Amino acid sequence: MKLRTLFSLCMGGFALTALAQGGYQDGVDYYNADRFDKAKTILEKTLNDAGTDKAVSYFYLGSLDMRDGNTAAAATDFNNGIQANPQYGYNYVGLGEIALKSGNKSEAEKQFKAALATNKKDAALMAAIARAYANVDPVAYAKEIDKYIAQGMKVSKNKEAQIYVLQGDLAKNQDKGVAAGYYEQAMIYDEEAGNVNPEAYVKYSNLYNKVNSDFAIGKLVELNEKLPTSALAQSELAEKYYDNNQFTRAAEQYGKYMQNPNHFQGDEQRYSGLLYFGKKYQESLDMANQVLAKDPNNEYMQRMVMLNKAALEDYAGAEEAAQKLFSHSGAKFTATDYTTHGEVLAKLGRPEEAIVAYEAAYNLNPERNKQVLADISEMYNKLENDAKSVEYMQKFVDSGDASLNDYFILSNRYKNLGLSLPEDSPERAEAANNGIKYIDLALAEAANKGPLYRNKATLLMVRDGADTTPELIETYQAMLESFDEDPANKEKYADAYKTAYMRMGSFYMNSGDNDKAREYFGKVLEIDPENEPVKEVMKKL
Repeated sequence: MKLRTLFSLCMGGFALTALAQGGYQDGVDYYNADRFDKAKTILEKTLNDAGTDKAVSYFYLGSLDMRDGNTAAAATDFNNGIQANPQYGYNYVGLGEIALKSGNKSEAEKQFKAALATNKKDAALMAAIARAYANVDPVAYAKEIDKYIAQGMKVSKNKEAQIYVLQGDLAKNQDKGVAAGYYEQAMIYDEEAGNVNPEAYVKYSNLYNKVNSDFAIGKLVELNEKLPTSALAQSELAEKYYDNNQFTRAAEQYGKYMQNPNHFQGDEQRYSGLLYFGKKYQESLDMANQVLAKDPNNEYMQRMVMLNKAALEDYAGAEEAAQKLFSHSGAKFTATDYTTHGEVLAKLGRPEEAIVAYEAAYNLNPERNKQVLADISEMYNKLENDAKSVEYMQKFVDSGDASLNDYFILSNRYKNLGLSLPEDSPERAEAANNGIKYIDLALAEAANKGPLYRNKATLLMVRDGADTTPELIETYQAMLESFDEDPANKEKYADAYKTAYMRMGSFYMNSGDNDKAREYFGKVLEIDPENEPVKEVMKKL
């Protein structure tokens, strides 16, 4: 299964695994970095934690509701935030944005004024007001946006990071280079003030991810060094490694991120997949079981259990996981789901069921899953259904993806079919001739030709019966020449040598060439000195 296909199936929802460490601040960071689903999950889960600043959390929850178009819920959130802390000005900004969105500009200005009354020199608050105007209509309210940006710049002496982040956000769709410059300034000025601005790092990295991935990743490595416990920093770096096909590093980084209590179940699922493709099957299985302990009906992790147990050769366990996986009605299954199940059933000695699984894989996409035809052929071979075994192997070879070994296998399939047909029948001869055709194709390119000539000789005998034809002798001679290139073959293929010598001795004896007959029967006795029938023939010769 291709890695990205697996992950598209392994990434579930955003269920949070635990809550601690960064707490609600991780939700704030996710929101500011435009990771809204994760932000919502964390902010909702941490709202009533002892360490949560509820005024802050309500502002961001209200902002999320605004993004979803739910202004009534947003108004409730902002008012709850004001009740929690009337001096936290951002909730007034939220109410102002609601008023602005409804066309009540005077009410919006009143709320913005109330926000600034909490801190007249808060440049970040001024940036929030400018953002509220931009959220509603950046063109219609361009003048107001510029006004608040200018005020924020003045009171901060051009050093307010949130203003630069806002400017970057406004510029990124028109000029990524300009946007990158703004994000970089946000990083610099926040760090001059003794802070780290994770959203600026993440947004900056996102701009460069497709054009200079090493640079983008480098920025996130830097962020992780500065904020080693940030869930946002850890997850973004892991995802950038994954996006850029650095799967080993992605797995390592996800491993670190898994130690952060504010990671998500979907991250655990992706980590399990990365471990599987890194051939760390037991670790991948352990992670999948960890998810299943909390979410027993998780089809994604049932898939990973099946894949890992198959790789670990626990076929009974893989079959159990497969039954759970395929019990999900309406789920989207992949060819690999079916082929893995087919392999498991084959290992369990259930070829009929394996054929059903393999056919399901093939039917999903016949063009991409041609190799499955060879697997189906193998199952019919196990069932000794030679006609079907030939049919499917022939289909695979005809698909155009066959190798020399596939030609060899197909020739064997035809040999078995021929042996199952009546001697001297046209069908038997046709099967043998088809097998010879594919052996000859393999011989044209093969380096180690000896075993192929041996197979061809067998096919000639299937076709011609007891007759020892000149073609058979020529084939045996070619086989012996090939085997003789390596002296070790004399022992390795002793049976093949003996059969060839016997046939060749008989051929020359029947042809009246007793010298040649004695030569080859003598070679038989070198291999099998106690062969009484050959000894008797030698006496007569």
